[in-house]
Amino acid sequence: MKITVTQIIRSALPVTLLFLSACGGGGGGTTPSTSPSIAPRYAYTANANDNSVSTYVVDAASGRLKYIGKVATGTAPISVTVDPLGKYAYVANNGSSSVSQYTVNTDGTLTAMTTATVGAGSYPASVTVDPSGKYAYVANFIGSNVSQYTIGANGALTPMSVATVATGSNPQSVTVDPSGKYAYVANSNSNTVSQFTIGANGTLTAMTPATVTAGIAPTSVTVAPSGKYAYVANLNSNTVSQYAIGANGALAAMSTAAVAAGTNPTSIAVDPSGKYAYVANMGGTYVSQYTIGANGALEAMVTATVAAGAGPSFVTVDPSGKYVYAVNYLDNSVSQYNIGATGELAPLSTATVAAMAMPYSIVVTAGTAPVQAVAKYAYVANNGDNTISQYIIDANGALTAMASATVAAGAYPESVTVDPTGKFAYVANSADNTVSQYTIGMDGALTEIAAAVGTASTAPYSVTVDPSGKYAYVANFGGGVSQYKIIQTNGRLVANTPALIGAGTNPISVTIDPSGKYAYVANKGSSNISQFSIDVNGALLPMIPAQVAAGLGSRSIIADPT
Repeated sequence: MKITVTQIIRSALPVTLLFLSACGGGGGGTTPSTSPSIAPRYAYTANANDNSVSTYVVDAASGRLKYIGKVATGTAPISVTVDPLGKYAYVANNGSSSVSQYTVNTDGTLTAMTTATVGAGSYPASVTVDPSGKYAYVANFIGSNVSQYTIGANGALTPMSVATVATGSNPQSVTVDPSGKYAYVANSNSNTVSQFTIGANGTLTAMTPATVTAGIAPTSVTVAPSGKYAYVANLNSNTVSQYAIGANGALAAMSTAAVAAGTNPTSIAVDPSGKYAYVANMGGTYVSQYTIGANGALEAMVTATVAAGAGPSFVTVDPSGKYVYAVNYLDNSVSQYNIGATGELAPLSTATVAAMAMPYSIVVTAGTAPVQAVAKYAYVANNGDNTISQYIIDANGALTAMASATVAAGAYPESVTVDPTGKFAYVANSADNTVSQYTIGMDGALTEIAAAVGTASTAPYSVTVDPSGKYAYVANFGGGVSQYKIIQTNGRLVANTPALIGAGTNPISVTIDPSGKYAYVANKGSSNISQFSIDVNGALLPMIPAQVAAGLGSRSIIADPT
């Protein structure tokens, strides 16, 4: 049976793939009690559109999965969890407000318990088992609460005397810390995290405070590579808020809740080592630079800022962690820097390179084989003269204009995007409502594939390609997100079905999460974020709720690599 938008909650939780050793398992934030290296192993997937859980044997030598069968679940299963000893499995059925429960057989297959399902709250989004294997918790997306159960000797769930505890708005997941003492609930629609202690009988009791809050009016969020710290750029207060994710898992504002940035900070980049952070201040002519302490706190470097061009709007660290680039919107240039031994930025011998009129964004990609080991390339959208500047990045990180310094784009190009394979590039042209499409040659040079394609709306501002390289999405400032399939052999865009899907007012950027399952759209006019799941054909499907609030004039959104 095909699950429709009205039948399944479009939450930001993945349809789970869970791995289990023959004698141990885990899931939902718990820690397996036995070694995961014990063979054979098994894997389970919750199949939302098939109302089933598939079982696989994991080949110990290659890691490949061998399908061995499936079992029926409730409607729209989206999360599967196995208890720490690998004896029982539980599935959250998002469409039927229930939890299916199974015993795990010695060959890894699942058998429904005598009581095949137990009731949960409204639209359960995930189920979690604590490390002791005695208690289970279910996040109920619509009910804004968590159901809590004891686990009997036969693995069956029984509601506790206090069947539910309140959370923030639209909880999506519950995580139990490895000690089994604390539980944390992510509340997707209230920008909070609920925090609980777990009593001796497994009941949840709200901590004081019951929730922690996020910053006000964020323009971008960056998570450090360690996953221990989070940073938020606050456009209107000229600050960066900073949070520590403590040893007990709680997200808490650091002792210095925010540090000063420059005027109108819009973008934060953290280097791959997690030691340094850089902020582009669009209202100034400089980049702020910080060290990240052992406790994750940002501290302005001795040289607190480094000169950039006028109006730096975006900053990025190249994948090697050696170089930083800042796009300067107001003086048509790109600033380029080395990252020194202490993290301070030093302009390269050629401090800036010319772009064309009003460069707005930059993307850096590794070169395609066989030159990828020695060459990388950068492309800049110049919306003042309808061109794309193209550069080679040398071994020292300096940009050198290619022999053909520019290629033509459409009218008023806003951004350039490279697909994950490094073979194709796409440019959003806001004035003629098109997307230019190019192949990337062995030398990095762009060659137009064919005529630009229309966007089924007006003023396209950005193009995003999903991690698989099969689909592309365009945020149209005039309304909606255009959807395309990418022909794998030549990179050409063809309209998907539907060609256009609604978002908020004045959508300006699209981000796909690393799993390729979810898409988020920043809507500048309505100051919110539209959220979608991505179906097997690449089409966007609105979640419930379709939008979540953000700060004024939302321009960009990013998903952390985890």
